[in-house]
Amino acid sequence: MSILLFGPPTLPNPHVFICGTSGGGKSVALKTLTARNIATTGCGAFFVDVEGEYTGLTKMLGGKIIKIEQGKSAGVNPFEIEPDSKGNMQFINILDKVAEIRGLLGTICRNYGRTLTGTENTEIEVVVNQLYAEKGITSDVNSLFEKKGGRLDNGKYAIGKIPKKMPTLSDFQRKLKERGNCDELANILVPFLKGNSLGMFDCESKILSSEDIICFDMSEVKDEFTKLYASFVILTWVWQKYVLKNRDKKKIIVCDEAWLFLKYQESAEFLVNVARRRSQI
Repeated sequence: MSILLFGPPTLPNPHVFICGTSGGGKSVALKTLTARNIATTGCGAFFVDVEGEYTGLTKMLGGKIIKIEQGKSAGVNPFEIEPDSKGNMQFINILDKVAEIRGLLGTICRNYGRTLTGTENTEIEVVVNQLYAEKGITSDVNSLFEKKGGRLDNGKYAIGKIPKKMPTLSDFQRKLKERGNCDELANILVPFLKGNSLGMFDCESKILSSEDIICFDMSEVKDEFTKLYASFVILTWVWQKYVLKNRDKKKIIVCDEAWLFLKYQESAEFLVNVARRRSQI
């Protein structure tokens, strides 16, 4: 089962849902639709590829393949944030980011047979807001940049505005633990930190936003929950770095095996919200 999200400007509700039996041709149909749209419109395409179904198409189209492997940095940070807009006004929507992180952590907790408590929900909001505040990030879009130039991660120097480094999951877990109100949640997050088995996304983002076609290949990930976790993080990242950042360019987002999101309330609500927000852009 897959979901295909088409971008503006021509369709008011640009989503396609494909389901069928195994071997019924779902992937073939989706690959055909995607390839034709790229060929005719020059749109971008992003594949959340649980089974490695779209690596061949990505190579054929000259795109980039990001291999998602447990314990290895994926170069994708769920705390990335980009300007949102309302009418002609751009702003940093930290409240939406709080909701994304809360949904992600709620999905993680579901895998451990529990839900987020009221205290944990409150602490998540407080900590996420504090992390961005410590970086000087507010609702002002200019707060995403350093005011002066400096040395970049690649060793080169830049003048003018350069992007600030975003908080990471380690930053969140450390601050959560320091506050002392959610020790159990802080301990649950340990396997998801850098260097541990699920620490693929505890890192700074390294993928260039200039890439038009990307396949996130999760074929090396074997268990169902890790595939859901990876898909959730990747979709939040694609939303921030490609949907919000490049609004004028048409895009296709393919979420393969989207039924995984339906297992838990938090992940199902996240997928629905992404589709609804996409229609409003």
